Amino acid sequence: MKIAKIKVPIEAYGSLIIFLSLASFLISFVFLTLIGILTLGFSFLGIFVDFLVAAFIGIMVGAFTYFYPSFVIGEKREKIENSLAFVSIYMSTLSKSGFEPQKIFELLSKFNDYPAAADEASKINHEVNKLGMDLRTSLERAIARSPSPEWTEFLAGIKNSVEVGGDLNKYLEEKATGFVHEYQRKLQAFGKTLTLLMNLYITIIIVGTIFFIVVSSLMGAVGGVSIATIKVFHYITVFAGLPLITAALIIMIKNSSPWAE
Repeated sequence: MKIAKIKVPIEAYGSLIIFLSLASFLISFVFLTLIGILTLGFSFLGIFVDFLVAAFIGIMVGAFTYFYPSFVIGEKREKIENSLAFVSIYMSTLSKSGFEPQKIFELLSKFNDYPAAADEASKINHEVNKLGMDLRTSLERAIARSPSPEWTEFLAGIKNSVEVGGDLNKYLEEKATGFVHEYQRKLQAFGKTLTLLMNLYITIIIVGTIFFIVVSSLMGAVGGVSIATIKVFHYITVFAGLPLITAALIIMIKNSSPWAE
């Protein structure tokens, strides 16, 4: 909960999950029952179906609320890891310029191009410069709340360098080189994924849609299916099916992209 920045006790959040699930179930059940009675009339089968649908909605709402912190943590982890190559280069440059570790995190907190990493650095800067905490303790706290294993390892290395007086410049340079190589690998993998998705989109979606329209039109010409029904299927395919599939493809590309936002 702390990593997801949800300032609610676990007990209270558990109560919220139960409340939202029950509220969703009751509202859905009442709404579906009223609609069913007004349109189809009263029947025990209809009430039972409404109950099952409402229960499913309540379970889905509860599940979404339960996993929401994990979604937030996963999104933050991805943003931090996608920005590590650039953040580490920035920190390495500052270190070589003679800035102290505390000052490096202060400047990183103002690096708004990568807000996820800047937010983590801002917490460290606040604890050191505002609360008077030593950098080692602040880094330990940052490691404990880190949403990313790579960011955790990176901070742990900085902490060890500060503690034992190691060569921080060399450490940051080596980590920056490693993160850049990893980022290049992600870009190559993303390029292959993007090519595959584009081929699937062109082959299955565009060609498949044209094939469906041609075949269904021939079926209407031969007979057996009314022209009105075929037109309805065409409209659904073109104005609903294609936009939905295209939107799903865009979301898939966005989620697999290594570019940080």
